[in-house]
Amino acid sequence: MSGPFEGPQYGQVEFRTEGERVVGTAAGTGGVCRFEPGTEVVKGEVQGHVLVGSVLLCQAGPECAERASLPVLLVINPYDRVVSGLVRLPKGCTSPALKDGLQVYLKSTAPQDDSRDGEAEPEESAAPTAPVPAAAPAKVVPVSPVGQARSDAPPSLEEGQRLLQAGNHAAAQSLFQRLLAVDERNAAAVVGLAASQLGLGDVDGALKSLERVKTSTRPDVHLWTAYAHLRDKNRIRARESLRKAMDMGWGPGGNRPAEAVPEAALRDDIEFVQQQRNNRKRTPGRESLGAGSPSP
Repeated sequence: MSGPFEGPQYGQVEFRTEGERVVGTAAGTGGVCRFEPGTEVVKGEVQGHVLVGSVLLCQAGPECAERASLPVLLVINPYDRVVSGLVRLPKGCTSPALKDGLQVYLKSTAPQDDSRDGEAEPEESAAPTAPVPAAAPAKVVPVSPVGQARSDAPPSLEEGQRLLQAGNHAAAQSLFQRLLAVDERNAAAVVGLAASQLGLGDVDGALKSLERVKTSTRPDVHLWTAYAHLRDKNRIRARESLRKAMDMGWGPGGNRPAEAVPEAALRDDIEFVQQQRNNRKRTPGRESLGAGSPSP
């Protein structure tokens, strides 16, 4: 991951890679935060198609630092040449540098190389040669969308998760649909299908998919259902589903990359439901009347 990137709100960033470590520096003053050129604004390590690190943001709010470096999980999409991820801001803070108030969004501005690596132009023969018998056609090995050769084996959940992490939601949707054609009760595949539909902006489709497994005892089913309801602007239903997820054992802060998007988006709702659960645990008791009280 290297070269120039730019976001409509964040401005220009020049990335350089040092092994698995990536550093992005401000490269201009086009962004709303007006970082000085050369300022390190993104730092982290690449793990597959994910950059785990921090991003520098300007903030607004009565008790917010003017600038703060916050943890972020950025998904690197090599097909669209986009780097994006949700940021959890401190409570009461906002940042104009985030797309829709939530998302770091940067797109590569480097010219795209359409040449084919490894394909040389055919050279003209110096002299005619005897005809050579045609060889048997080589067997073509299918290549997965993430660039890895694969056999004719059926798709796997792991491959679908890799596509989601790479931001290739269309390919992920197709893969999970193929899985469900074989096993329509596969709740993990339904969750993956709904996640890819949400990534494509198909909120209604995601809600319909999750309806198929609404009685599941998997917490992630109800977490993604909560996120889908939030995207549908139905906060009451979102909190109901989030409460189910927590009742089944789900909790925030588990460092689960596959759930980073819904967890970040539901931050305020998670705090609300946690507070409600804590209040329910505090049952009223009889006040002490002190030592020597005749009360039983």
